[in-house]
Amino acid sequence: FPEDGGFVSWVSSVYGEYWGYVKFFFNWLSSVTDNAIYPLMIVNYFATFIPILQETLWRIVSLAVCSFILVCINLTGLELVGYASILLLIMALLPFFVLIILGIPKVEISRCGEYGDLNDVDWRVLLNTLFWNLNYFDSASALAAEVQNPNKSFPKALQIAVTLIVSMYLITLVVGVGVTPSSNDWDDSYFSTVADIVGGKWLQGWVVGAISLSSIGMFEAELSTNGYLVMGMSRRGMLPAFLSHKTRFNTPLYGILISCMALPLSIYSTFQDLIEMLNLMYIWGSILAFSAFIAHRIKRPDANRPFKIPLNTIGVCLMLLPTLFFTFATMYFGSWQGHVVSFAVFLLSTFCYYFFGYLRRNNIIAFFPLVPWTEPLPSDYCGHTRVSIDPLN
Repeated sequence: FPEDGGFVSWVSSVYGEYWGYVKFFFNWLSSVTDNAIYPLMIVNYFATFIPILQETLWRIVSLAVCSFILVCINLTGLELVGYASILLLIMALLPFFVLIILGIPKVEISRCGEYGDLNDVDWRVLLNTLFWNLNYFDSASALAAEVQNPNKSFPKALQIAVTLIVSMYLITLVVGVGVTPSSNDWDDSYFSTVADIVGGKWLQGWVVGAISLSSIGMFEAELSTNGYLVMGMSRRGMLPAFLSHKTRFNTPLYGILISCMALPLSIYSTFQDLIEMLNLMYIWGSILAFSAFIAHRIKRPDANRPFKIPLNTIGVCLMLLPTLFFTFATMYFGSWQGHVVSFAVFLLSTFCYYFFGYLRRNNIIAFFPLVPWTEPLPSDYCGHTRVSIDPLN
């Protein structure tokens, strides 16, 4: 599905338009909420150097200024965001390579093997944090129409990304645990403390700067995918046509702006509250995607697949079992507030399905014509072509 609909195309083409709305709202609202975390992380890390940022007023001001600047950068174009992301990746990884090199000689192997009573483990925090750190890879599919040769680029990119992310997490955490006297002090900004222990203040400052750059890169990439996903839904006729409007920088203006609506959550929420809320929404969207994956194999066995997992239907079902186990485990340990929010999102998606259908049928607001999900979009809807729409006509 090389279009800016991503996983919504994937689900809708096998289950229909209604479940496309459900998938869209679960993933989009989860991702929009997730984006509120990154300004919070930036401010939290800088607060270790600038204590005044821990005061409520200055915290609110810094979060607002940080969010505004990041949104403005995103509106200047996807190409800038893409090249900037590569630069930010390199700059973010460099101090962690240094931390690993300097930290390995100081690692006490005995600390890495220590474990306490499993009954003392906060499984909710552990599973939610792991789940949050290792998901959202499917968000890249919302940019498929903007990528050259996506059928070749995406598999390669995902292989590199998954390998790099998992290896960096494991090695850095082993070094961190091995050089710190107690694991009870770890929190969402503890890597700066690890860097101080390993190399001193200069490395601590470098790591804080790198984590801030990494958070900027994550924010920009995720805001882009959210904006283009909204635009892709608009071009499929599922959201009003004006949401596909692009700026002179070729970015989806309204898609990006409405994807910023959860940023105020960073002012009033904690890191853990946010990831628990967005994880449960993302889980329901993932379950839809997994089931659609199997349904595609059964219903469309002869469809053209530029990339195909080399397993039969039973094989891919078995492949998904470990993933589903940890997915349901994370859901089991979720808070009741998170489950209530997820149910509210389901109700919202159902309401929007009927509400937008009513607006479209009665020509109250302009929509693109609905195109069946099994058919490609007309060429003037896709890629970098600017489509002029008067939403009042």
